[in-house]
Amino acid sequence: MVFRGFLFFIGLITVLSGSTLEKISVQLDWKYQFEYAGYIAAKEKGYYKEAGLDVELREYQEGSDVVSDVLNGKANYGIYNSSVVVENGLLRPIVLMATYLQHSPLVFVTQKGIKNPADLIAKTIMGTNNELKHSSLSLLLSHFDITSSNSRFVNQTFSIEPFIRHEVDAMSVYRSNQLYDLDRLKIAYDIIDPAEYGFVVNAGNLFTSRQEAIEHSQRGQNFIDATNRGWKYALEHPREMIKILKQKYGVKKSPEALAYEATVIQKLMMCDLYKIGETNGEFTQRLYKQLLHAGMIHQDQKLGQFSFQDIASSTKNSFQLTEAEKNYLLQKKKITMCVDPEWYPLEAIREGKHIGIASDIIKSFESKLGIPIELVPTSTWSESLMNAEARQCDILSMASKTSERERYLNFTSTYLALPYVMVTTMEKPFTESITLLRGKKIGVVKGYEIVNRLKKLYPELTIVEVASISDGLKKVESGELYGYIDNLVVASSYIQKEYTGSLKVSLRLEEKDELSVGVRNDEPNLHHIFEKLVVHLDEATMQKSYNRWTSTIEQVAWLDRTVIGKIALVLFFVAAAFIWRYTLLKRYNTRLLELSTTDKLTGLYNRQKTDEKLLEEQHKVNRYRDYHCSIMLIDVDYFKTINDTLGHQEGDKVLRELAEVMNTSLRQTDMIGRWGGEEFMVILFHTSLPEAANVAEYLRHTVSEYPFTDLYPVTISIGVGEFKYSEEVHECIGRIDAALYLAKEQGRNTVIVT
Repeated sequence: MVFRGFLFFIGLITVLSGSTLEKISVQLDWKYQFEYAGYIAAKEKGYYKEAGLDVELREYQEGSDVVSDVLNGKANYGIYNSSVVVENGLLRPIVLMATYLQHSPLVFVTQKGIKNPADLIAKTIMGTNNELKHSSLSLLLSHFDITSSNSRFVNQTFSIEPFIRHEVDAMSVYRSNQLYDLDRLKIAYDIIDPAEYGFVVNAGNLFTSRQEAIEHSQRGQNFIDATNRGWKYALEHPREMIKILKQKYGVKKSPEALAYEATVIQKLMMCDLYKIGETNGEFTQRLYKQLLHAGMIHQDQKLGQFSFQDIASSTKNSFQLTEAEKNYLLQKKKITMCVDPEWYPLEAIREGKHIGIASDIIKSFESKLGIPIELVPTSTWSESLMNAEARQCDILSMASKTSERERYLNFTSTYLALPYVMVTTMEKPFTESITLLRGKKIGVVKGYEIVNRLKKLYPELTIVEVASISDGLKKVESGELYGYIDNLVVASSYIQKEYTGSLKVSLRLEEKDELSVGVRNDEPNLHHIFEKLVVHLDEATMQKSYNRWTSTIEQVAWLDRTVIGKIALVLFFVAAAFIWRYTLLKRYNTRLLELSTTDKLTGLYNRQKTDEKLLEEQHKVNRYRDYHCSIMLIDVDYFKTINDTLGHQEGDKVLRELAEVMNTSLRQTDMIGRWGGEEFMVILFHTSLPEAANVAEYLRHTVSEYPFTDLYPVTISIGVGEFKYSEEVHECIGRIDAALYLAKEQGRNTVIVT
């Protein structure tokens, strides 16, 4: 009896513990195979249970509609081979949670000799309805004017037999599946891959509904984390997962076919460039724009917020004040503020008004407080500090913490961290380390936090305190100072506005300018309020403000040829000095070996090769603080009009000629790639942001003068940016892409620098 009671007790514990697991379901978009090995590993290895989840993986059944099942609540999550879902020209409101295949395996396999998309005209093409209407394949077909009026489309049978019997000329396949069977049977074929023509999309996307993302955000995040663990295990133990797929999930594919699929899946996940499950919002934005331009989405359809992380974070911990804090503000009636009057674009005072990035942040704070934040005008930063110490202002909008300032201020969490750089005249060499500048006079604004830090860390330097950044840069230009130190954003802005061609950034320091709100320390309620405001400062507000103020670059006069020649000569010798160092770096491992590195239409590097080079440059920027790499993202203005009016062949001719113009106008050391459709990317090695801005303006002007067509002038819009230390590739490209679209919004044929 005791033993039976013990067994009952153990069973009861098991039942009770099992009841704590949340039951959820995942609708797969095909039959069990290695493409879902990460989910299966998370289930079989107990990762889902550890996350408190009881997960049902639902295999695809004929007639299943994965998207509808998720949006209607029949399944919590689903898997889909696009991050944008379109139905009858309307966007379906899916929320993207994770991406596991960073490049889609979907391609056309064609009869031998059919190598180009244009060869598909008048041919028989087999594919699913969705693939032929709303995928990278459909974008490719649309671009080359392959329609049902000039070609024959038949429904996908999911068998290679019609292809073997030559009943179809082309069929949609996955690199991870059907190619294995064709190779095994020694069937000759060619491949047409949309990625080689600029239509790059991802696949294996995990998605959910907006309601699920909002109401169960933590559950969703737990599921993502456990699935990522599952994929890591599956990639490290492919043989074990193949055995599980065969024995427990009844997969009919042979072990050899599954091993082939596992190899291709691992390549497509690109784990050396992306974290497992990492979503790339830029891919989704680009796919949306390509579908929009192709007329597959109605013009009134807006993408809106589509990222699970963004939606989940926006629903958490909304800004709230306690009753005591509300009463404090009612009695306070207004908050006085001091700022740095000469620190553009971060902040400045112009005509008695606070402007710059900090002004946008403060306005967002003011909208939540219900009482005004009033500016106390000053003429120098030192004066602002004295006012804060004398309690003549309640806050400093943007300040760094120091032991001296902590006598009279409390500081919030950091809301902006920027690297420090040194500015010199053009003829000064790039400096590897600040320690090499022993005895040189280096200017820093009086009262800046970095002054004491530099004196403590580098006692061998001769630090000269100046009144303002303008004062410091003038003294550098005149030779009174060797260099001037400030954060990158401010220094770059002043160089572009007033000192292009005479000053440059010559050194990037290891130190960062960590900026907070400084709050008078005799009113703790005020500090608590601003700490909440900073903690709840959303990234979108920061990014919008950053783009607005760092992209507003004043136009500068063209340099005469003599000056250009001197600058080019200096750049040549600087590049030569650095080349020997970087030639020793181990080249980045080539991924997806079966894919070409060249865009077939233009002869430029394709998106795959460009992605690879971006990661290499990110590594260099992170490793060598004095190394600069800038990027130009280029879009052909009104390209759809050219295609629609003159035809796609003429549009392709414009793209080829533009590639030639860029090849002849830019340095041989610059890397030019086709980024997608009518967009191009140029990676400018050993090039700072001010130098890149000049290159972009020169290229814009050159293209505008080139006779592409008789009917339409061809112009380009350009977004320009520089890799920042510790910045992820997609973050950098996101900034530059935002600058590009700002250029288009401002009338096109424009350069915007970020």
